[in-house]
Amino acid sequence: MRSLFRDLFDFERPDTPGERLFFWLFELFVVLTLSWHAWKWAVYLGRITAPLYPSGLARYLDVSLLMHPPAALGLAAVVTLLLFLGLIHRWPPAYLLALLGLHLLYVSRFSLGKTPHGTHLLGLTLLSLALGLLLFQTPLYRRRTALGFTYFFVGLSYTLAALSKLVATGPGWANGTHLSLWMLEKGVDVTARAGIWEPTFVQQLLLTHPTLSTALLTGALLLELLAFTVWWRPFRRPVLLGLICMHIGIYVTLQISFHFAVLELLLLALPWSQWFDVLLKKTSRLKVFRPLVRLAHWCMD
Repeated sequence: MRSLFRDLFDFERPDTPGERLFFWLFELFVVLTLSWHAWKWAVYLGRITAPLYPSGLARYLDVSLLMHPPAALGLAAVVTLLLFLGLIHRWPPAYLLALLGLHLLYVSRFSLGKTPHGTHLLGLTLLSLALGLLLFQTPLYRRRTALGFTYFFVGLSYTLAALSKLVATGPGWANGTHLSLWMLEKGVDVTARAGIWEPTFVQQLLLTHPTLSTALLTGALLLELLAFTVWWRPFRRPVLLGLICMHIGIYVTLQISFHFAVLELLLLALPWSQWFDVLLKKTSRLKVFRPLVRLAHWCMD
């Protein structure tokens, strides 16, 4: 247990400028991405007259008010303000309240019967940032707590996704004919929208060779089952890079994009902190870059 706690949070490891810069950019990415989603959902809500399939909080609260553009846009503005207050670390509950507002916009926007999960990882990351902001005032502890919980939720969510597949379908989920069925279903959607569907080379290959599809699905299922190993530092990078490859495979075969999740996994997988440390050391020696370095340090404080 001590090893798991240390690998997730590692409060005793010395702080570095590169780590501070990376976390600030990572936090900025989450804030800007979720702000964009808030406004996108709010604008779309103007096209909905009433929730048809309430989910989440919408099962207990009447969200029909958000079907009116002024209310939805107003909530998006409040969420954006809360995200900004969280980013500058001026009000500890800001991120948690922003998460609540985002969830209300989410369940209202996707109350038509189909609920995607492409933004769930971002939502869990915002929860991690909220926990860091609420639990600690020391910047080092706040950063390590937020990143530690982010890794925890990444591993937990992907492993639970695999277990859900096994509970619903059993090991037979990895049968290659399932992937063929999903590709053909996407073909129906494309045909309905564009009038024609032409399978790509990869899709034709998988439709022709179900055994290859079985191998791909088996590999993806095993990878998701082992995703919890990102809680330990030695396994973190290979598993995260494997998840990125899995998402690329999903897009190539089914044209389902999880681009924001892939970007976040890429930020978490690569050694950005070390790269920034090297960059800051090199640029600090050059007078022309010193104002930029001082600005970076000011943003990180």
